[in-house]
Amino acid sequence: MSLSCILKHRIFPPPPSPFTLFIQRRWKKPTVSAQTRLEDRVRDPHLDKLMSHLKRLDLVLRIHHLMSARKRGPFVSLTLLSRWRNILGLHIPVGLFLRKYPHVFLVFVHPFRKNTCCRITKRMKELILLEGLVVKQQETEAVKRVKKLLMMSLNGTLRLHALRLFKRELGLPEDFRDSILGKYSADFRLVDLEVVALVDWDAELAVARVEEWREKEYSEKWLSEFETKFAFPVSFPTGFKFERGFKERLKNWQRLPYAKPYERKEVVRVRTCGGIERYEKRAVAVLHELLSLTVEKMVEVDQLAHFRRDFGVEVNVRELLLRHPAGFSKRW
Repeated sequence: MSLSCILKHRIFPPPPSPFTLFIQRRWKKPTVSAQTRLEDRVRDPHLDKLMSHLKRLDLVLRIHHLMSARKRGPFVSLTLLSRWRNILGLHIPVGLFLRKYPHVFLVFVHPFRKNTCCRITKRMKELILLEGLVVKQQETEAVKRVKKLLMMSLNGTLRLHALRLFKRELGLPEDFRDSILGKYSADFRLVDLEVVALVDWDAELAVARVEEWREKEYSEKWLSEFETKFAFPVSFPTGFKFERGFKERLKNWQRLPYAKPYERKEVVRVRTCGGIERYEKRAVAVLHELLSLTVEKMVEVDQLAHFRRDFGVEVNVRELLLRHPAGFSKRW
């Protein structure tokens, strides 16, 4: 073979044969990432339906908030409401949305300006006022929730910005900075304008909600302490596909010890034996406890990211939830 042919084959190698391509595709290790887990997830139809209703309710409450902030009166013209579509995230015509919910919105013609306007119905206003009254009555429970959040944090402090984004899920009033944090000065201390600190540790509150489930499993189902001490409640949506070895890995993970959310004695080192698994299990425990403190036991995944640094959960929350499908119900 001439020198030119040798150089040609080295610079431009011949394409692989179809048999070689088939073998490479067959034995190629599949890529596992957050995107692939998201595509392979099993949807929960009941959770999907509930989230659709909650999104519509959230949209109604945002419209009511914008209407209430107007000085001219608790109503707004459809022309102005159309300009709020981008703010509200409304993807259908405003008039169509309002007429879909006549028990919430009352559409009328202004007596002087003769333009079409809308306002919240009397029944919906009564429900909103009733919700505010219930939140006021549950003030003591709200104080306990904030204290437990501060006790879970690494240094006993939280940013007010995270609590503002989380106030509805925690059952906090709109003015919680004054009505909760300022009122209960024996429990909370404002370090500066945007940071709240825990005054005193409460040992009675330093018990995770999952411990009640573990005690019930231990006493009623006669399971051993080895099986229940570090276990979590597990449920799978209909149609969930079990991979080979999944149940065995889950069984071992349930027995794996970890530093519980309110414990500070043990420091998990990621590079030690089982360190990554124990670190992730503690993150799962923190998210599980955080969800148990909410009123509806659910929260948007993006909101969890605001507590990552305060709780020492330095992992990708979305990836963590996809990697542990048994402990949480999810909708993306």
